[in-house]
Amino acid sequence: MKITVLGRHLVITDPINDYAVKRMEKLEKYFDNLGDITVTLSAVKLKKGPSHTAEVIANANGNILKAVSTENDLYAALDKVSSVLEGQIKKYKEKLRDNKDVVSHRTFKFDPVTNTVSAEATKKVVQVALEAKPMNLEEAILQMEAMGKDFYVFFNCDTEEMNVVYRKRNGNYGHIEPTLEK
Repeated sequence: MKITVLGRHLVITDPINDYAVKRMEKLEKYFDNLGDITVTLSAVKLKKGPSHTAEVIANANGNILKAVSTENDLYAALDKVSSVLEGQIKKYKEKLRDNKDVVSHRTFKFDPVTNTVSAEATKKVVQVALEAKPMNLEEAILQMEAMGKDFYVFFNCDTEEMNVVYRKRNGNYGHIEPTLEK
């Protein structure tokens, strides 16, 4: 993990640099794969007093996490921005853990012409079995409404084919029937 501390309208002294690096190093215990972290500190004088801003941009597995905090004290801004980034990292780590089941595996393909191997991530496909109970269009609409769904796949007893009925945004219904292309 590489930590860079930059100053905008502010001279970065050794104590400020050490404090910022120390606060950012604590984030590594929440996520091991943190890449480059850039801390940009700035200060402006306002009528009501000084205003210090700490902005942190962190690279986590190729995803960019950003946090900004503005306080009267520079050290308080650093504390607040690190706690905000800590929350973002925890949320990102939780998202990765929850989506772990979605990406099932990778497939590798060898191209003999170029002698290269390419990897492709494949998503897990959830298969759903439908009960092919024959019904007409009105029954399918009632069934869709009873289930609280936006669409319903059914076996049309009039045409003896699989059909789809769906609710449009304007409240009306749509009906999809397969046709043979001539």
